Parts: sequence; C-alpha cells; structure tokens
Amino acid sequence: MSKKPFFPAVQPNRKLGQYILVSQSALAAELSLAELSEHDTVLEIGAGPGNLTGLIAQRCHVIAVEKDRRFLPQLEKLPRTTVIHGDALEVLAHAPAFNKIISNIPYALSQPLLLMLLKMQWERAVLIVQKEFAEKLITPTKLGMLLSGCASVAVAAHVSRQDFYPAAPYDSSIVVIDQQQPMDERFWKFLSPIYRERNRDVRNVLKDFPQELARKKVHQLTYEEIKALYEMNNSNLL
Repeated sequence: MSKKPFFPAVQPNRKLGQYILVSQSALAAELSLAELSEHDTVLEIGAGPGNLTGLIAQRCHVIAVEKDRRFLPQLEKLPRTTVIHGDALEVLAHAPAFNKIISNIPYALSQPLLLMLLKMQWERAVLIVQKEFAEKLITPTKLGMLLSGCASVAVAAHVSRQDFYPAAPYDSSIVVIDQQQPMDERFWKFLSPIYRERNRDVRNVLKDFPQELARKKVHQLTYEEIKALYEMNNSNLL
C-alpha cells in the first residue's frame, strides 16, 4: 500500500511497541471497511499522534484511548474526539458506549485486548493486527473457535511492515469482525484446557463425549463438534 511521508511531532517509542501506520491507502481502507456514518461512535485503541483519529473524527465521534501522555496534547486538539489517557486493558471497562472499533492493535496486546472487546457489545471492528495473529482468527485454533461462536471474521487486506513508522517488525493484516453477540466466557474457559492438549484424542481429554468423536484429535474437530462437546461438558466446568 502506498505511503506518504509522515513525521509525528512526538517520535514513536519502539520499546513501547509504538509503530505508527503511515500508509494513506491503508488508513483509507480501514475507514471504508468500517462503513461509518455520522451516527456512529468509534473506539480507537492506541491513538498515538492521531493520524487515524483525525480521519475518523471527520466522519463521526471517536473515543481515543492512549497510554503515552506525550501524544495527548495533539489528540485533545481534534474535533469530535473524547480522549482517554490510560492502559486500554484498564480503562475499557469504564469507557463511554461505542458501536464500532477501528484500531491498529499493539502486537503484544492483540489477544488480551481482543478478548476484552469480545466481552462488550458492538457492531463492527476493523483491526490491523500481526499477519500471523490474523490467521489464528480464521482457522480452527482456540481463538478461531471462540470467534465462530460470536462473530463473523474476514481478512480484508495485508499491510506491509514498511507501511509503519518506524518500520514494524512484522507484516500485518486488516481484519473485519462483525459481532453477533458477546463472547461466551464459559466457552472460552472450556476451550483453553482442551487446546493445551490439542494433539490428544478426545477420549483422553474430556469426561463426556460421543463415541464417534472418541478417537478424533482435538485439533481435528469442527466448530459444530467442539460446540457439542462443550454442551456435554458444560456442567463439569468450575
């Protein structure tokens, strides 16, 4: 994707995992995929210098969460923007209501942030995440199975590591998630231990199972089979 030179007044800190998306076409793709209207309220996690925030604010209200206080003065100048200073994992539970999410998620926080977001109610999320993490969301992994039960997921485009300033350590993907319902936390609790033994037969992992699945490896199970096993073993969860 094309990149326009961009030099923020505050330089990103690589030690904090700060990589600013500078590709104009990638930013435009995020906005297009979000299908924004003036009635939407967008959550952006890790707003940084506000190059994405400002584009969202031209279309609707945006809640910008940023941990690094060096970026706050720049963000606070933007119209239609509510700025929240703090760690997203700590402040999201108290954030104002929103119905859409557009964020370039910090690589190290991809899974915990996604899990926290899935517990909340919203309509669509457009996220840029590490390419390998995006693959986990659309394949029969633990995360993929969780999402199959509460959302539809698609990888819309790939983003080069060179489209960030400074250059990111990994290539990324734009993922679109349409939420159907908040995640079932007990289902996630069920998935976590069985996927630690993903190469074992179902009969050696679970107490209750249909005989036709007894000799099937956990990683070979379809979502429908996983869901059936969850229903059979739900009462055994602590």
